[in-house]
Amino acid sequence: MPRPKLDPRQFAPEIAPLALAELTELVSELGVAPERLCADVGISSADMCAGELISNRQVGRLVRRAIQLTGRTDLGLELGRRQNISHFGLPGFAMTAMRTFGEAVELGVRYQGQSGGLMDVTFELDDNFASLIGQSRTRDPVVETFVVEELYASVMVLVRILLGGDYRPQALELTYAAPPHAARYTEIFGCPVRFGQPRNRGLFPREWFALPLASHSPVAAAELRALLETRAQSQHTPNTVASVEHVLLQTGNVAMSVEEVAAALGLSSRTLRRRLSEADTSFRILSERLRALEAQHLLRDEGLTVAEASEHLGFSDARAFRRAFKRWVGEVPGAMRRNARA
Repeated sequence: MPRPKLDPRQFAPEIAPLALAELTELVSELGVAPERLCADVGISSADMCAGELISNRQVGRLVRRAIQLTGRTDLGLELGRRQNISHFGLPGFAMTAMRTFGEAVELGVRYQGQSGGLMDVTFELDDNFASLIGQSRTRDPVVETFVVEELYASVMVLVRILLGGDYRPQALELTYAAPPHAARYTEIFGCPVRFGQPRNRGLFPREWFALPLASHSPVAAAELRALLETRAQSQHTPNTVASVEHVLLQTGNVAMSVEEVAAALGLSSRTLRRRLSEADTSFRILSERLRALEAQHLLRDEGLTVAEASEHLGFSDARAFRRAFKRWVGEVPGAMRRNARA
């Protein structure tokens, strides 16, 4: 049976660590050192505080470790309700400057990639309600529950910052079964919560979208929207590094040669090498980083033997693979397999 291809988006560093830096602080308050939380995740708490982007795969590992180490299944709720406007980054500040609540929501959804969101969010309007819909990027039920809770709990924070007072959703619909801490949902959301639904969505009265914001500033709104748009355009500029990573992961063959990748991109190998050099990297660096990720995936998540992983990654023998793995990860592959089974 062919092995399923990896999803390139799971490995791409694209998430601003605003909420996750706060998660390290929350977990620290619960008695878990940040270094212990971040072990085997590939990023440190200092990296996150410095704004280094992280991948969806790293988010999943961080969330699972946080819940495992603290024993708290309600961490998503706790993280969401602790947030303030600064945790939403530049989009959060821009939302406060908009004319109405509806304009603020539209802006927040449009530029959600800059706010460090852990889900993909859209909104729909009908005659009576506005629905804020959250689409998970993971199939892991533990991680999905966490990111859904974080999303809607943080939305409640935003609603109270923007509108003030005691605004509550009409209802909250969630795809998963009621968790052990389901009683906390009533405490935080103050509305009917329905589990086991077709999709995750918060229902809000449509009239909220016409409510004016007391913090509105037309000058700040225009300036911040322009800045967000400039940043969004730069993020969508074609990137040679991302293109190489996409080819290597999408083909399921991270051992491809530079000539093979260049051909897939419609470039000469010389041009590809030059563009990577201009990006302060090289094909060897990218290839080895992705081979390291793939090696860990094969050993830890798919349970392949060292010999099988070695062959898959194009090594001449298992001994060469062991040496390379130790150089990449800092431990021998056998140790990682044992830790994965522990």
